[in-house]
Amino acid sequence: MEPALKCRRIFETFILTMYEILQGIVRAARNGRTLPRLTLVLPIQAALHCGNATKTESSWYRASLFLLCINIILNMAGYSFLVLLYRHSIQVIFNRKVTTYKHVDVPRPHPAIESFNTHLLMLRPLEIIFRFLTAPLRVLPDVIVLGEVRCGTTNLCAHITSLSEHGSKVKCYPPFCPWVHPELDNKESFYFVGHYLGIVDPYLYRMAFPLIFTKWWEEIILGNMFFSFDGCAQYLSSPTAPYLIADAYKRSNIPPPILVVCIRHPVDQAISWWQYENNAMLLGESMGLKEWNTDLRSKQYPPKTIKEAFGYSQSSFVQKAYSDAECLVKAKLSVKDSRCLYIVKLPSWALTWPGGQLSIFGKGYTSNIEMFNSVFGSNFGQTTSNMAHTRRQRNKIGRIHIAPLEDQATGSRLKSLLRPVLTDVVQRCGARSSISGETLMHHVDHALRNVCASVVGDNRRNSNPQSSDQVLMADYTERNMLLEYFEQEISDMKLLLGDSLAWR
Repeated sequence: MEPALKCRRIFETFILTMYEILQGIVRAARNGRTLPRLTLVLPIQAALHCGNATKTESSWYRASLFLLCINIILNMAGYSFLVLLYRHSIQVIFNRKVTTYKHVDVPRPHPAIESFNTHLLMLRPLEIIFRFLTAPLRVLPDVIVLGEVRCGTTNLCAHITSLSEHGSKVKCYPPFCPWVHPELDNKESFYFVGHYLGIVDPYLYRMAFPLIFTKWWEEIILGNMFFSFDGCAQYLSSPTAPYLIADAYKRSNIPPPILVVCIRHPVDQAISWWQYENNAMLLGESMGLKEWNTDLRSKQYPPKTIKEAFGYSQSSFVQKAYSDAECLVKAKLSVKDSRCLYIVKLPSWALTWPGGQLSIFGKGYTSNIEMFNSVFGSNFGQTTSNMAHTRRQRNKIGRIHIAPLEDQATGSRLKSLLRPVLTDVVQRCGARSSISGETLMHHVDHALRNVCASVVGDNRRNSNPQSSDQVLMADYTERNMLLEYFEQEISDMKLLLGDSLAWR
């Protein structure tokens, strides 16, 4: 290609790329994203400032210059951080490689712009920076819903959040979410699964929760019962989350949080997760992400069938990755004990699950619940690692409240599920409130009655079938394979929870 023609192609590609980026900025600004809005304000702000360049001694000019500099700094910091978040998301969360430009005869925008604009629309880079900077001024959550994925965690968290709407003295604060998405907002922080560039430092976990001032205002000034929660469905099956969560509370010298685990029939859960992840892969393809990150997840990822997914989750590669991640986080926490400024950050291979999202396909509940009970028991006492000898209460195993999916279907069953959890919340928060525990429980019961009265049938969030789900249904052989594999898991859960489980 002649040099002149080559330069022309490069220039045309640059113009088309910048035009696509501008369109993405405008679309994101219209949807309420802070960084794109500041970007659109910047040229107007600069024009107004330059229009008064003759009045350099006026206070208005100095104020205008100050605000202009602040906006420039915010834009530079925001887009620099956004690019890092974007690359991290593509490689670790979507398990793809960042799209590179390849020469074509017809000029077109850089192929990575489509996925970048999607992240510009969905991520909150400036808000994340602000929350990390103010982390020392924030609180840790009182309740953590640990998972499991596709077991009703989104719906349960929505019910917990709605307590504030129905009870004037019960104020529940959801976590900050880095993603702007209706199924994720006001539900999960994604902190300990490494969505914040792999930073999982226990102390900085509080960045996702309200300010200490908010808690003081609610409890001391308004006399309300304040509590916050996190509902990340990926925590239960993470090999690192139990150690990190326990360390966050032990290091802060405060009581451990109330732990909740949502469950459903393991075969249905596995099939639903298979469908969900395959739909997520289609989202990646719709953003123009074609090449899988086999350097990180191995050449076997993603598995093409349920049988392959099951085999992959049981493979030596995945088992070793989980074991290595667990050993790594223990080592990093021990280093943090001797170095006060050390920030715990996990490498990409250990996130968000080692081996990728489908590496948890076919993993049961009992071993993960036992792991949390064991880790929290070693840090806070009053439990045992052998769940068979743990004192069993209704829908509770050791420290962990169990929330079967079917118990969210009716108001009466939801009330029976939530009341023990909220009783523990009252006991935990009552010492901080000026209101007696009995009065707080009265307000909780009032809010709970109103929440449960609004439950009509199976109105779960994040449960609508996708158009591709029918294609991804398990066939007779695959379902029987899963039933046979989970037979012992079902038996163990029934033994632990008694007649409250209606699994077959």
